[in-house]
Amino acid sequence: MGARAFFTTLALCALVLAVAGPAHARQAWSDSHIADLADALSEAWTHGLTSGHYPAPEAVLALSAGPERDALAREGFMALARDLAIGRIDPRQLEPDWTAPQRRLDLDMAMATALRENAVFATLEGFSPSHPDYMALRRELIRRHALLRAHSPIAGGPRLGLGDSGARVDALRARLHQEGLLARLAPPDTPFDDMLRTALIRFQARHNLATDGVVGPGTLRELNTPPRHRLDQVRANLERWRWVPRDLGERHIRVNLADYRLEAWSGGQVERVHRSMIGRGYNRTPIFSEDMTFIEINPVWYTPTSLGAPWLRRFQTNPGYALASGYRLVDQSTGRVVNPSQADWANGRYRVIQVPGRGNSMGEVKFMFPNIHNIYIHDTPHRALFDNVQRNESSGCVRVDEPRELAWWVLQGETGWTREAMEEAFDNGRTRRVWLRNHIPVHILYFTAVSDRFGHVRFIHDIYSRDAALIAALDADARGESAVEDHAEVLTAAVQGSP
Repeated sequence: MGARAFFTTLALCALVLAVAGPAHARQAWSDSHIADLADALSEAWTHGLTSGHYPAPEAVLALSAGPERDALAREGFMALARDLAIGRIDPRQLEPDWTAPQRRLDLDMAMATALRENAVFATLEGFSPSHPDYMALRRELIRRHALLRAHSPIAGGPRLGLGDSGARVDALRARLHQEGLLARLAPPDTPFDDMLRTALIRFQARHNLATDGVVGPGTLRELNTPPRHRLDQVRANLERWRWVPRDLGERHIRVNLADYRLEAWSGGQVERVHRSMIGRGYNRTPIFSEDMTFIEINPVWYTPTSLGAPWLRRFQTNPGYALASGYRLVDQSTGRVVNPSQADWANGRYRVIQVPGRGNSMGEVKFMFPNIHNIYIHDTPHRALFDNVQRNESSGCVRVDEPRELAWWVLQGETGWTREAMEEAFDNGRTRRVWLRNHIPVHILYFTAVSDRFGHVRFIHDIYSRDAALIAALDADARGESAVEDHAEVLTAAVQGSP
């Protein structure tokens, strides 16, 4: 064969391969593969996904074996696998500060392996999150579909409590029975009794409401939330789980902003739970993941410009009060603490720090996971605020209750530390930075529907009003519209609106 003929043949082979695609993409689908795929497609809705985004199972099953069926099957597999693996909506379109990592997958290779091992259904299911919360949400989605027609709201009126009776109490009892919180109903006009009060307290606890056992305006609003909205909340939170990295770390910390809750995980189990506070108003805490690399005991607070400015003015008008509050004036050109009476206010550039002490805004310890948001976890001198039901009290960082216990959990992963050594480091009042040999992933997340330890789903107040934007994006996507641009007003309200 001459050189020209050889290169012509080589070019034709390359053209054929380019048109046909890789070999594993052209692999034939057997009847068994197709049956598995049809089962997976028929269950897409149980993941909160819209069935219309994928080939209809009946259409795939109706085709005879051949290239047309193989092409349709490949299309369905790829679309469903992608959506189960990373979600239908790009979180960065809805959350400008989103920096959590996204999965990278070789779907062609996954499909080839699934066909070779006759595991199409199992492979597709395996792309979805395996976390118990995700599985609980799927079960709740199915249950909520059955409840769509069974919902009857409770009429407005005065507060309901022990001893009350009538149609509104009957409706309350029916509603809590529907939620699975009452084992059985009672005859009409049965008074509001202790059993009903206990069920109501459980409902309030699930929804982060004041657990007073009384139906006030807030509780009534949650009780009367339309079933369609609850179903949409489940869909939204299933999508959020698909955004989350599958491997959160053997030992990791997870903060659910909406639940004001920090969890310390090890070996797939929750080892510690802490109450937390989150950012308020325009200082909302962002969603991201980073590794904790050090903690600082008895920290110095280096005030950011926005929070330090009032204290700069105070140093000029009432320096004694500022000094008594633990604040110090630092010359930015030298890095040295200066006496405010000797400061060159006309020409100097200063910043404010707060030394360790009882009133330090960082409290006794801060947990550092360097990130572009300058957000971290820390103690607070205002610990009484942890008793509030709604705890969006911070300027953006996550404040944590029982900080010494969390510090001990962190240091248990390090060599050379005892509880006594840690307590001494706290009590001596000196600033100490502890670098971690074993970095701990920290995941700042946002879920408004979570499972409890019994596998039941509880719904949480959407403190940052993020659900509406995600539900609107999912609905627009289901209609084949732009998931974001056609809903600018909804998204703007969700991203910028006050809680």
